[in-house]
Amino acid sequence: MPATPDDPTDSPAVGPDAAASRPCGRHFGCRCRAGSDLQALLDTPGFAGTVIDGGVQAAVAALPHLDQVVGVTVAGPVVMNAVGMHHAPELPGGPLRCGPSRISLRINPARLGTVLITEPAAHLPPTLRWFDSEGNTAHATYLTERSDRLAFESIALATPEGLAPAVPEEHSGTSVDTDVSVDPGAPATDQIAQFDSILDDHGVSRRESLPGLTDQGCALVEPRRVIAALEHAALLGMPMTLAATGPGCVQLHHDHLDGAREHRGQMVLASGGARMMVDFAQLAECWVTRADGVWGPTGSIELYDRRGRCALIATQTGPVAAGVFEGWQQLVSDLVH
Repeated sequence: MPATPDDPTDSPAVGPDAAASRPCGRHFGCRCRAGSDLQALLDTPGFAGTVIDGGVQAAVAALPHLDQVVGVTVAGPVVMNAVGMHHAPELPGGPLRCGPSRISLRINPARLGTVLITEPAAHLPPTLRWFDSEGNTAHATYLTERSDRLAFESIALATPEGLAPAVPEEHSGTSVDTDVSVDPGAPATDQIAQFDSILDDHGVSRRESLPGLTDQGCALVEPRRVIAALEHAALLGMPMTLAATGPGCVQLHHDHLDGAREHRGQMVLASGGARMMVDFAQLAECWVTRADGVWGPTGSIELYDRRGRCALIATQTGPVAAGVFEGWQQLVSDLVH
């Protein structure tokens, strides 16, 4: 299973005629900064790929039709991968949709840029790669033997004019997945606002506000305490929501935490069909925060990198059992006291 969506490939190169019309000399309409993940990939000798004319809209419309895939979100020192079928990605303001059976993305199209299709090479399958507006890797979807290859190939043929609006599929209050919707009049402290504030600017503004919210239950905690808490949650097999918060894209997964192992600051979390790798050595701060959820004020663990960007959220979303919620709240409270 691939661990990161920015491995080099070695297929035939993109043609020179296309490069001639590109502002950066690499691909049409590119806004990538120097040294970006996108630039590095396009500069790889022998790279073969197609820039999707339909962009983010085409990718969003296609994801639920790809059947079983591997979804990978890169959030700096945190990487999450999960096997399954995609929900239609949710946009800011939509419900928090996540569960054990589907790959769930929450995206901010304004923060996303180029979408590439790459051909199989060097032991890598065909891949749909998303980059943010600066060319940073945001998400990758890897095909498997159970993927719908025709649906995948049709993405390259999509154009903005030929696409219907990408409307996320409807959800039911009786769904087995953990869906959370919010009243338009709900306070700005709810969980949807929590996730959307991170989608807006990768959580930089949110991080700057946290020191002033200590009276609302926010607290800076030591990384070792967070590691110990996650290991304890895994011993209990506690259900929880894990989210890798990449640039313009958050990947969520809710299931029992089956395992947590840390060695020299490198931690691996296993939860159902998802795996999360966390490099605590590259993280600057760990915060306990509060946001209103189904059961009221709900604790979260938020991890931030050295640039003040959020990389991971661990919390409870949706109508979990009362005992699970109480156990989670106790675990989060123990981090502070």
